Amino acid sequence: MRFPPDRVYAKPRRSIGRKIAIALVLAMMVLAAWLYGLWTDRREPVPIAGQPIRVSDGDSFMIGQRKLRLDGIDAPEFLQSCKDAAGRDWPCGRTARAALEKLLTQPGLACDAEASDQYARAIATCRSATTADIAAAQVADGMAVSDEFHSMRAYGAEEDAARAAKRGIWQGEFIRPDIFRSQ
Repeated sequence: MRFPPDRVYAKPRRSIGRKIAIALVLAMMVLAAWLYGLWTDRREPVPIAGQPIRVSDGDSFMIGQRKLRLDGIDAPEFLQSCKDAAGRDWPCGRTARAALEKLLTQPGLACDAEASDQYARAIATCRSATTADIAAAQVADGMAVSDEFHSMRAYGAEEDAARAAKRGIWQGEFIRPDIFRSQ
């Protein structure tokens, strides 16, 4: 049986309101996921009470069995030497380690860890009752350089002040820690 050719069948109309409602629901889901990511603090407090603290170098340490690295800085390696203003070698890596050890033993130490690096160390920010930001203190004292990410230095002002005052590694010549490691 054939339908008459002069009969016109209308195509089913899809409601534009339905399309708008679906688009709005999807947009709200994307917005909610984006806002949740902005408001969620991914840092977790590191339990410190009663845990031994062992310092590896000027930016890496352990609290108990947990390995941590200070966020935003790079310190000389433990066995690295630098030159002082007179051109003599001095153990800048050992000095940076001792400086971090002193900062981490201050009363009221608190650290928050975030992601892990390639060596399974948690990236951390730490503070104490007397030092608001331990990484900033290491850079300001010339015991570390500020990490640079997309031309932005995490502690640029502190590094510039240490360089101008010729504190720590800035008193003479040194090989940047990342270059020292690659050699």
